[in-house]
Amino acid sequence: MRIFTLLILLLIISSCESQEDKIITTFSDIKGKKWYCYSIDSSHQFYPYRVREFYSDGKMKDYINVSSTGKLELLPKDNMWNTERWFVTSDSTVSIESVLNTKTGYYQKFNRKILFMNKDSIILQGTKRGNFEGILIFTKYKK
Repeated sequence: MRIFTLLILLLIISSCESQEDKIITTFSDIKGKKWYCYSIDSSHQFYPYRVREFYSDGKMKDYINVSSTGKLELLPKDNMWNTERWFVTSDSTVSIESVLNTKTGYYQKFNRKILFMNKDSIILQGTKRGNFEGILIFTKYKK
């Protein structure tokens, strides 16, 4: 009986998904998951019309959603705001934004704390030197 109980306990523990795995599966897919991205910054401005596509291997594509045509335009690779990579930095923090430093050629990453996450929407809060500012809202992209 003890062996049976131990086996069931081991099965339950091994089937549990880590928080980082949950973040990766919610955000991304092997073929890519697209999300509408709405940004509300510290000056309370609202920036719509951005679509981001996340891949499980850490790649990311940034699109501009042209409202007049309904088509997505890929941001060019040389755009300083085109991140191209995303990272899960901890069980409640992701890095999905960066800015190219033109002097060094490296990207400066910005971390965001996950406030809410389910299969259809994600809400992230920006962190900057310990002070929280800016909100990103992701909703599932539907054509």
